[in-house]
Amino acid sequence: MSLGLPGHLAPRAVSAGIARASHVIAAACLLGATAATVMQQAVAPARVIWPALLPLVLIGLLLLAVDRHRSRLWVGAYLVLGAALAYLYAAICLVQVPVLTTSGAWVFTMLKVALVMSGAVGVRPVGAILPPIAGYVLGEASMGLAAVETGKPVGLDITAALAAVLVVVVAVATTLSRPAARNAQPALHRAARDERIAELRSQVEARAAALLHDTVLSDLAAIASAPTGRIAPGLAERLTGDLEVIIGQDWSDTPSQGPSPDTGEWAASGLAQAVEDGRALGLDVTVSGDPSSLAALSRSVDDMLGLAVRQLLVNVHKHSGEREAEVVVYAGAGMVSVMVIDAGRGFDEAATARDRFGLRTSVRSRIESVGGRVQVWSAPGRGTSVLLQVPDESAVEVAPAPTGNDSVPSGDQR
Repeated sequence: MSLGLPGHLAPRAVSAGIARASHVIAAACLLGATAATVMQQAVAPARVIWPALLPLVLIGLLLLAVDRHRSRLWVGAYLVLGAALAYLYAAICLVQVPVLTTSGAWVFTMLKVALVMSGAVGVRPVGAILPPIAGYVLGEASMGLAAVETGKPVGLDITAALAAVLVVVVAVATTLSRPAARNAQPALHRAARDERIAELRSQVEARAAALLHDTVLSDLAAIASAPTGRIAPGLAERLTGDLEVIIGQDWSDTPSQGPSPDTGEWAASGLAQAVEDGRALGLDVTVSGDPSSLAALSRSVDDMLGLAVRQLLVNVHKHSGEREAEVVVYAGAGMVSVMVIDAGRGFDEAATARDRFGLRTSVRSRIESVGGRVQVWSAPGRGTSVLLQVPDESAVEVAPAPTGNDSVPSGDQR
């Protein structure tokens, strides 16, 4: 019984859990004995039964101390002092309450069970077995002594004995199950590791697909739109860089962990590079708003934002039928927002094929991977506007994406 915990933590955690459950049962028994004592005093106000409440209160305080300081010293004090207080309680009740005629009365059973439920000490079997047995023996002895001194018969308490046996069985079963739990731990850890590896592999595959989509498809589009003859130097440099990325198998497109450039400088930002790539395709890209707000972005967020905008401009070039696009940058509420707008032919979201993944992998997955969100507004003949929102370095928590009619479904649109 390991509860899925590591092998070195499971025994202590299970032992602490059993001890806490035992203390809860003991507290319930003490409350029951207290309620019965109060009722007997209320039924027979002429009798002096109320002093029996003092031993119960003191036993309760000892139980609280044991629960807070689970050690051999406190468990031993609880058993010894608790047995002495139980004797005092039984002596008072046997004299003052006529219905209690034997040491095996049910109200005394609750005190014996409270002593049995002292809780395990440590993780060794002896620390779990000895306290309940000692509690039962001391409880029976104290109650029997009180009965002898008050001239009442001594009765064996079967219920308290069964409670002690139950605690011992649980302790033994827990001890016997530890080897099997230790053997199961490697399998649990392997399963957790395999799940994490599968998750990482899925993320890398998605990023690789996005990177391949950005390089191969956008480069083919750039070549197709280029004038006949020798390739322009800027386009050739871009194609060479993309080939180096593919040959080098840098499929994750994970940003470097080196020092971040000053993204407050427009030319150093990923968005500026995306705009230049869009212009290399032949687009007339206008930048407006507050580009200096990009300075609030971390390096990784800036890179992902640039790659996403690059794909959006490729979409404008390939699908809109227009050669003009506008990129608007603004910031607020811990977010930096970039909107890419074109006045092209637009598209119908419902009619978009599911196997088109430009927005899904190259835009949406990237933005969501850094805690951002994407919204698209488009309709046939009315152009397209795509809003990208990413958290700046001061944002502690990213708000959930809105769920209105203008939000984008999980499938791809372009």
